[in-house]
Amino acid sequence: MSFDKPPKKTYEELREILKELETKETQVNKEVFKLWPSRTPEEIKEDPLFYEKPITQPHSMTQEEFLGSLKEKKVPQEIIDVLVLVNVDYRGFDSKTYEGQIIIHEDLESSITKVFQRILSETDFPMTSVSPLSMFNWNSSSKNNNSGAFDPRLVSNSDEISDHTFGAAIDINPLLNPWVQKGLENPSYDLSKRGTLDEYSAVVKIFEEEGWKWGGNWENSKDWQHFYRPEIGRKYYNKEEVKE
Repeated sequence: MSFDKPPKKTYEELREILKELETKETQVNKEVFKLWPSRTPEEIKEDPLFYEKPITQPHSMTQEEFLGSLKEKKVPQEIIDVLVLVNVDYRGFDSKTYEGQIIIHEDLESSITKVFQRILSETDFPMTSVSPLSMFNWNSSSKNNNSGAFDPRLVSNSDEISDHTFGAAIDINPLLNPWVQKGLENPSYDLSKRGTLDEYSAVVKIFEEEGWKWGGNWENSKDWQHFYRPEIGRKYYNKEEVKE
């Protein structure tokens, strides 16, 4: 009897699975993860500066919860097998240190650990929260300014598989650092606000020194929140990096 693993899916097969996932609504949690337990989600949304408010220590996902959330989302097993749950520390907007968690490709575990250690020790850069996207039902992490990595999906308005699918990308303070189309402006991108990234940011320098690329360097658009490692998709799925 053979116990060999089934053959790895091709890029095209994985893309079709992701298309199907996008048509299904996943409810891992019944409501948006509450980092501000004294305030309702509605009150948070009505307060444009909610992300600066003090938060409670986010729940630390167990290994069982981590695997369970991926299986509920129906993530392909071959992707689950190469993901790891990494504990990191980060500075909140109240300057206190919090414990966060990142779901990322196993090849990048040491790299992302070092990046967060350097951000905490070398800068005063604040983040609202650093939690797996499953804590936000996979659909409201960015709206709550959560910094997260793994997200099994296609690039918006595209058939290209996002590097987030491979656990090879992370978005930092996405509400403050939005994707901006070339020639247009986004009022939420305001460099006077703490937690915003630009080409002079120490955080950008740290990521780049540790081998990550940054969406703020793209020519046809700017994705200020986005840091990624395209070699992961290329190595395991022959994904060609798209020049943005």
